[in-house]
Amino acid sequence: RGHPDTHTMAHRQGGMQLDSLSPQQLQGLSEQLESDVQQLTESLANLQKAVGRYHTSGRALEGMTLESEGKEMLVPLTSSLYVPGVLGDTSKVLLDVGTGYFLEKSPEDGVDYCKRKVQLVRDNMEKLIEVISEKRKQSTQVQQVFTQKMQMMEQAQAKAAEIGA
Repeated sequence: RGHPDTHTMAHRQGGMQLDSLSPQQLQGLSEQLESDVQQLTESLANLQKAVGRYHTSGRALEGMTLESEGKEMLVPLTSSLYVPGVLGDTSKVLLDVGTGYFLEKSPEDGVDYCKRKVQLVRDNMEKLIEVISEKRKQSTQVQQVFTQKMQMMEQAQAKAAEIGA
């Protein structure tokens, strides 16, 4: 038993024979794959930003345990707007767990939550990188078949012109 025919595998995409598609269909498929890659790459960038936010939150929670109640500080309302505030009870924090839900936890539990979320997001990023890589391979295969078809059409037209002349 040998390896499957690599030529056949290279020209099969999503269960279809690329050789059987017209140049217009191949062009459409190529554009769809490129669009998919672009959207997935944007999603990957958003996940990277989420990792950064969880890291920042975890470090802030770690630093909070060193502070004492009543300390004056600046509280971020946005990434560039801060208002004066006073630190309250540092033995409890509220974690925003999404869709308007908050959990009251100890700072240590908050740090643990952030670390778990970072790992979960990184795992998802790894899966997404694999999908992006596969889509890029498929796009390359489609482009190769498209180029071959166009060359064959040009050769056929040149032969027809020679015969007709």
